[in-house]
Amino acid sequence: MEETKQEFQYVSRSIMVSVQRGIFVGVVVGLVVSLFRLFIHQGFDWVVHLYALARQNLFVLFAIVTGYIILTGVLAYLTKGESAVKGSGIPQVEGELKGLIDSNWWNILWRKFIGGVLAISSGLMLGREGPSIQLGAMTGKGLARYLKLSPMETRVLIASGAAAGLSAAFNAPIAGLLFVVEEVYRHFSRLVWITTLTASLVANAVSLWMFGLTPILQLPMDIPALKLSQYWLLILTGIILGVAGYQYERVILAMPTVYEKLGKFLRLPVKWYPLVPFALILPVGYFLPELLGGGHELIMHLPHANFGFWALLLIFVIRFALSMLSYGSGLPGGIFLPILALGSLLGLLIGSIFEQVGIVTSADLPLFIVIGMAGYFGAISKAPLTGIILVTEMVGDMRQLMPLGLVTLSAYIVMDLLKGAPIYEAMLERILPEHASETSKATYIEIPVSEKIAGQRVCDLNLPEGVLITGQINHGRSEIVHGQTVLYLGNTIHLVVRTHQMDAVKALLLD
Repeated sequence: MEETKQEFQYVSRSIMVSVQRGIFVGVVVGLVVSLFRLFIHQGFDWVVHLYALARQNLFVLFAIVTGYIILTGVLAYLTKGESAVKGSGIPQVEGELKGLIDSNWWNILWRKFIGGVLAISSGLMLGREGPSIQLGAMTGKGLARYLKLSPMETRVLIASGAAAGLSAAFNAPIAGLLFVVEEVYRHFSRLVWITTLTASLVANAVSLWMFGLTPILQLPMDIPALKLSQYWLLILTGIILGVAGYQYERVILAMPTVYEKLGKFLRLPVKWYPLVPFALILPVGYFLPELLGGGHELIMHLPHANFGFWALLLIFVIRFALSMLSYGSGLPGGIFLPILALGSLLGLLIGSIFEQVGIVTSADLPLFIVIGMAGYFGAISKAPLTGIILVTEMVGDMRQLMPLGLVTLSAYIVMDLLKGAPIYEAMLERILPEHASETSKATYIEIPVSEKIAGQRVCDLNLPEGVLITGQINHGRSEIVHGQTVLYLGNTIHLVVRTHQMDAVKALLLD
C-alpha cells in the first residue's frame, strides 16, 4: 500500500514533472535509436556493396555465405536465454505495459541493439522500427530504475520510451504518441500523453539533428489528388487492402508452425533457423539488390520505377515470402517497415489495374503508393489513426488526409468483419508466461470515465475482486469516492489493481 500512496501523490504533482521526465527520456532514447539507425544504415550499405562486388568476383559471394553462417551463430548467442530479444519486441512492450511481463531492461537493451544491427543490416527483409520501439521502452525502464520511480511512473516512462523510439526511427512524433495510445493503452491518460508527447518530440529533434529535416519517405514527385467522383476507388482499395491484411496476419501467425515442420524436415535446430532466410536472400542480393532490406529504398524507388503489373506482382510475392521467413526465423527485427513496403506495392498494383481500365492516369499512381501503406498497416495493426498519421509524417504531405482516412477506415472495417486481431496483440498472446498472475503486484492506474460507465454509481460497477477505486479528478479537483459517488463523463478515476488485472479492468470500464 505504501507504493500506491506514492503513486497517488505523483498524480497530483505539477505537469512540469511529466514534461521534465519526457525531455529526459526523449534525449536518451533519441540518441540510442539514432545510433541504432546509423549503424544499420552503414552496415546495410556495406552489404549491398559486397553483393555488387560479388557480381564481379564469385569469391566475394563465398565470403558473404561464410559471413551469414558466422552471423547466425552470433545471433544465436545473443538470443540464447533471452527470448524477448527475438522478433520486433513490440508484443513484449505491450506485455510490459499491461503488467504481464517483467523484463530485464539492460539484458534486452544491449542484446537487441547489437543483434538488431547485425540482423537488419544483413539485407534480410526486416524493419528497424519494432526493435527501436523496444529499445526505447527498455531505455525508459532503465531511466525509471535510475530515478527510483514507482510501478505506475515506470510504466509511463516505458510508454514514453516506446513512443520516442518510433518517433526517432520514423521521424514521426505524433504517430509515436498515437501508437502507444491506440495500440497499448487504448485511452488517453493525462499522465501518459504529456510525458509521451514530450519524449516523442524531443527524440524526433535528436533524430532530425543527426539525419536532417527531410521526411524519411519524401517521394520525388507531388502526390496528386483524386476527384470526388473517383472516391469510390478509395473505398474499393481499402476493401482489397483489408482482405490482404487479414491474409498477412494468418500467414505470419502460422510461421512458428511452418518453421517447426521445416526444421524437422531439414533436421535443423531452432538456433539455426535463420540459415533458411539467409540462403534464400543470396540470389535476391545477387540479381535484385534493390529488393534487399526493410523496404525503404524500394518505396522511394517505386514512383519512377515504371514496373509493369507482373513485375510488381513478382516483387510483392518475393518480399512477402522472404519477410515472413525472415521474421519467422526468430531474428531480432521487425515487420513495421516491411508491412509499409508491401502496402506500397499492393497500392501500386491496385492503381495499375485502375489505370489499365482507364479509371485513373499514370500521374495518379503515387497516391496509391501512399494510401496502400496506410491502409495495409492500419488493417494489420488495427491502429488506423496511427497508420494515417504515420504515413502522413513520413511522406511529409498533409494534403491527402481525406483519401488516407477513407482507405484506412475501409481496410479496418473489413479486417474487423473478418475477425482479424491486432497483430501485436495476437503475437503477445503466444508469448505470455503461463503463470503471469502468480507474480502480479498491486499497482495504481488512472482511467477516464467513458460513456460506458458515465452516470453510474461506484457501487454499480461490477469490478473484479480486489480492485478498488480510490478517487476521481473532477474539473481538476481530486475527490475521494464512496459507493454512492456518481461518475461523470470526462472525469478521471484512480484505481488500485493487480498488474495482471489492468487489461481486463480497462476492457470493463472503457468503450
